[in-house]
Amino acid sequence: MSSTLPKHKAVKLYERARTLLAREEFSEAEKILRDLAAHDSLGRPEVPAALGDVHLGRGEYDAAASAYREGLSRFPGNRDLTARVGLVLIRQDRFEEAVALMGQLELKGLGPDLLTQYGYALARLERYAASERIFARAVAGGAGPEARMLLARVRAKLGRYEEAANMCRSLREGDVPAEVQSEAKGLLADCLLMQGQAAPALGLWKEQRAAGELQPEQLGHMAYAAQLAGEPGLCDQLITERLGSVPTAEDRLLFAQIANLRNRPEDALEHLAVAEAATGEHYKGFIFELEATRGRALRLLGRRQEAREALARASGHAESQGKLGPQLQVDLGHLSAEEGDFESAEKSFQAALEMDPDEPEARRGLELTRRREAWRTQLQANVEAQVEAAKAESDALRRRFVARESELEALRRELETLRAAQAQAEEKARRAEEEARAAQASARAEQARRTREELEQRETEIDAKARENVERGLGKALATCPPPLLQAMMVAERTYQKALYTDLPAAAVAVLFAGALERALYTLFVERFRQWLDARGQLKDFLQAATREKRGRKVEYFDNFAAAFDPERPGRPPSMGEVARVLQRREEPYLHLFLAFLTERYPLPGRLLDVLADFVIQAKERLRDPVAHGRAVEMGYEELKVLRERLLFALEPGQPGALALLLGV
Repeated sequence: MSSTLPKHKAVKLYERARTLLAREEFSEAEKILRDLAAHDSLGRPEVPAALGDVHLGRGEYDAAASAYREGLSRFPGNRDLTARVGLVLIRQDRFEEAVALMGQLELKGLGPDLLTQYGYALARLERYAASERIFARAVAGGAGPEARMLLARVRAKLGRYEEAANMCRSLREGDVPAEVQSEAKGLLADCLLMQGQAAPALGLWKEQRAAGELQPEQLGHMAYAAQLAGEPGLCDQLITERLGSVPTAEDRLLFAQIANLRNRPEDALEHLAVAEAATGEHYKGFIFELEATRGRALRLLGRRQEAREALARASGHAESQGKLGPQLQVDLGHLSAEEGDFESAEKSFQAALEMDPDEPEARRGLELTRRREAWRTQLQANVEAQVEAAKAESDALRRRFVARESELEALRRELETLRAAQAQAEEKARRAEEEARAAQASARAEQARRTREELEQRETEIDAKARENVERGLGKALATCPPPLLQAMMVAERTYQKALYTDLPAAAVAVLFAGALERALYTLFVERFRQWLDARGQLKDFLQAATREKRGRKVEYFDNFAAAFDPERPGRPPSMGEVARVLQRREEPYLHLFLAFLTERYPLPGRLLDVLADFVIQAKERLRDPVAHGRAVEMGYEELKVLRERLLFALEPGQPGALALLLGV
């Protein structure tokens, strides 16, 4: 292994790599990080973590996971590296592995963002109860509105519609992103629909549709709400629109339920066949709904035995309890009534009304059952007449059924022909679209490559020019410049050079130079003065001299510059203006120690200190004050050039720049 780099150089290189990583300059960041890893310079897990982040930023998930795991081999049990591996697995949709890995971590050690990702993985595995617990913990820990939205979705999946609806209302009323508000509105509509409030649910979806926020997967739910709310025309329009895209098995189930509501059971069975062909492990949560819907369609067709078997399969699922409501009992009641078992029918309808006293179909079924039972008692005296009437009715029904079957068969054949033609046309259009997309992607990739090369060349030139100017401006003082101050100056000068090629406003660049100046004032005067006082044990003397008034334990200082040094009153550091003012007032008695510090550390002519103070005050008034008061900074490039010249090259004619002047002392 190569010799270890000096720690200060390794830290500087690591900070440079993190900066490049933040700017998505992955190649340069990777070179630095690999060099640090090869020298084993820091001996901390941050280096393999950052190297993995480089690969993650490029979408190289396997490489990212390898980097994190290599870090774990050196730092076993590191929670941050372990969590990063889990995040990579989630990005790769490897949810089982992610859950197994992240489940080993202590929950109390995971932040709200990691808990949210963990909960998301559990939800994707349809482990909703566990997911709900994790999301609730993330929200309690301060997770954002996205996590609260996921928690609401999971509670809706668990059938806790009232809780989910209340969370959606809270999200809609809070200060959350527009995307989350729109998602909350859609889920609230779903919860209202599941609670039997079709009209309010439809109203919410109409608002989303008008605002262009309605998602394709919501069309089926909106169609079902429209049918229940008495808008069949809108329902048909929504079904047609959804069928024109890629309807899911759940959409087909909804369309089948709508067909049953319209007394079109044949259409319902066709939709169910398509839905059943598409269902898999992901749709196991509503298999019982498929069976219940099939049972109703078969009952409407008179296929009673098959209907009873389907309803029995539906009631055999534990998930069906509480989710289907009175529907199963209503269908069982109709089956019993049609078979002449009015006593069982009456029990089923009464059971449905116990679940929902306002269920209209159960009420009508119970009333008709009681009428039929009375009618049967009256007809017992004339069995022959009863049989003849039933036979006549049966013959009429059979004739109507046969005629309808013939019409339906012809329509089915025509529909199959149309579907085949449509499939051929769609396949041809799809191939043409794929070829066009491939050509466009190739052209875009080539253009992107050329643009990237040009930008990289320009960035290299900008970096070189910025470094050259900073080194020229600081001169010999470069060696004594603190790294954070040098970094701030490099960022400002690099942005200035970049602005020569772009439309970047001068004010934006000037703010960066002002920031470098502010960091210099804090580093060279505030921090060094504090160290000077501590080294001489005179901090208490300075604070006592700077005290304007003292009432009990409450102390009032002459200015915030002095107050910032009081260890009992941690607050904001002195501003640019406050540092400039004490430079101007350095002769005042309460600043005698500050004057001694200046005389010892910065033996400059008093005139130059006054010039420096005036320069700082001008920068404050032109740049910091507008920002502090919410006003736009107004500065042109001519004024920016003067600011840059005085800060970096010549504070005044014949003198170095302000930074070089102070650093060179």
